[in-house]
Amino acid sequence: MHIAICDDDANTARDLQQKILHLPSAGIDGIDIFTDPDKFAFAAETTRYDLVFMDIELGSESGIELSGRLLRSCPDMQIVFVSGYDDYYLQVYDVEHVFFLRKPVDSARLLTALETARSHLAATRSEFISIISKQGVTRIPQSGIMYLEKNRRLILFHTSDGEHYRAYGKFSDFSDKLNSFFFQCHTSFVVNFRYVSEMRGRKFIISPDFTAADRIEAGADSVSEIEIPVSKTYYNEAKEAFLRYLG
Repeated sequence: MHIAICDDDANTARDLQQKILHLPSAGIDGIDIFTDPDKFAFAAETTRYDLVFMDIELGSESGIELSGRLLRSCPDMQIVFVSGYDDYYLQVYDVEHVFFLRKPVDSARLLTALETARSHLAATRSEFISIISKQGVTRIPQSGIMYLEKNRRLILFHTSDGEHYRAYGKFSDFSDKLNSFFFQCHTSFVVNFRYVSEMRGRKFIISPDFTAADRIEAGADSVSEIEIPVSKTYYNEAKEAFLRYLG
């Protein structure tokens, strides 16, 4: 596992690095420290980081917004937010992350964060789904599927890169193959919670490039949104499942 620490305080970053290295956890290939968020963003374009410990306050830069931008190009990157303040507990949920650590970082919680990130990473990267069609068999990563749509016997897989894959069958043919991020909210729709930006009434709002930065800079109406209906039958269970996903 290749780890990055992004914190504008070099001493704090080095202290966190040493705590990670002293944990009883194997499989760490390297830990890179960045005190400049711009340099980290540049490095992340060419280096595949599995896990990032992201300070929330990076001078004039927001670690939350930076994480959102990084996840657009590296959707399987695991984010652990780190802060000396409790004020950000709600804001961090605008961006997908696996853990929130309070400074000074407790070693027991750090180990939990590391193990949680490792588990999420394995689930994200190892899970593909095979779609059988007249053209043959196509394997696509589940992490890239935004939602499934059923039209009679045709199942459409809508992906974040704009592709649409077709297969004949029923949702039940795929339910045991999809990971826990997927939820059937309607007789005709299954959503991937990773792409749900909010639950608005009886609708899930899917934003392919959703980040907190997008909404702040572009305005909510400018962000591409897809509305997925939530039927009355599924509403209560869908709301509870989404809240559990948010943690």
